[in-house]
Order: sequence, then structure tokens, then C-alpha cells
Amino acid sequence: MTRSVEDCAGFCRDCGREHVLPAAPAMPHALALMAEMEARGSIAAPGCDDPRLGLDYLFGPARGQMFGVLVCQDGRGNERVLKAFSGQYNGVWEVPGWVPPIVDPARFQSTIRDDEPRIKALTARIAALSPEDPLRRDLLAERRALSAGLMERIFDLYRPANFRGQSRALRDVFLGRAMPTGTGECCAPKLLHHAALHGLVPMALAEFYVGRENLSGTRTHGRFCAPCAEKCRPILGFMLCGIDELRFGAATP
Repeated sequence: MTRSVEDCAGFCRDCGREHVLPAAPAMPHALALMAEMEARGSIAAPGCDDPRLGLDYLFGPARGQMFGVLVCQDGRGNERVLKAFSGQYNGVWEVPGWVPPIVDPARFQSTIRDDEPRIKALTARIAALSPEDPLRRDLLAERRALSAGLMERIFDLYRPANFRGQSRALRDVFLGRAMPTGTGECCAPKLLHHAALHGLVPMALAEFYVGRENLSGTRTHGRFCAPCAEKCRPILGFMLCGIDELRFGAATP
């Protein structure tokens, strides 16, 4: 299947096919969202003055963030447009009007509550030691083991859904060796998970970057980008599985 560089796509090992969701039909909605955000100077809904949601956050040390728009149809054939931001926005998990995260924020906070302070304490102790200190090597190993265990528990919280009515743990759908931190928190997984749970049929998905240019220079303000290859593409094949039947009435070869 021919696709553009901005399209949402992923290979599904269950059915052995690549699934593709086009970006172009969603781009006008994405441009309208970007203009609305810039006009308000915030991602908050009108009437909300939460200072954490100001757009200036993205042009400072945060260095920008990805946003996404998913165009869907509901059971009656009506168009629905969903929007999402990647990860948290300035420490905020959920913002009215935006698709929520896959993970329950309360469960996430409960999971990291004990180990995160321990990891930070170890980091501070390590920084205070000289590279030659034998204790430093032991503390590094302790922090590495603690971090790995915490990441496993965090990943267990994420169970993305697809359009065949299936839901699985990240480790069971990720195509690759090691899952990067933040897998499951990007725009496309959030949007597709929400649509699958609410009986919506995806028609198009577009993602764009807002804010200060990233350190590598690969993302600039207003640029459309495909879902990332590192965290999204390895799980999107599973998450998109079933859309061909919903959109076209039969599997597409």
C-alpha cells in the first residue's frame, strides 16, 4: 500500500500485514487546532485559566511537544474529531477536551511512589562521588536494577486496545527488543486506544509539533510528523488491526 511519510502505520504480526491510516484528510483539522491553540495561547478550553496549560511552556526549556488529531466516524456515520498531546503537559496528565492517557494516572503515581524517590536519592549520591570511587560502581548497579524493575511495573499498566476488541500488555505487542521509556504515551496510541474503546472508526490521523525546535533539529514548530519509529510504530500494527474491515467492509491485502 502506497503511503506518505506522515501516515500512521505499523506491522501486525497477528495478521502478518502492515496497517496504514492516512494523514492527509486529518491535516485541515490539525491546522485548525494549531491555529486555535496559538490564538488562545493555551491548550485549555475557553474559560479555563490554568497557568500550567499555557503555550509559552512549549517555547522554553520543554522544547516543544507533539499533538495529534484523529478523524473518526461513530456508529451513525457522523464525523468525530479527537485530539491528544503526547505524554503529560507540563506535569498534567488529563486536560478537559483532550483524549486521556492509556494508563490510569492514579495507578501510575502509586506505582512510582516508592521507587522514584529512591532512584533520585541514588542519583544524588552517585553525582557526589568521584568516578574512581568503588562505591560509585555499586550504586550505579543498584540504580540500574531499581530502574529496570520500575519500568517493568510501569509497562504492565499499559494495555492498548485494537479494533478487533483485543487488549494486551505492551510487552506482548511491541515489535523489537527493549521498549523505550514513554512507550504508549504518544499521541497516536492515545487516540487509537480511545477510539477503539468507544466504538469509533478511525479515518485519518495527523500529528504535528508545537514549540521550540528539539535538540536534534528534527522537529520544528508547525511541522507534521509521522508517529515515531522508536515508541509508536512497534505497537501501532497491533493497535490498527481491524480498521480495514471497519473502514472498507473487508480485509485489504
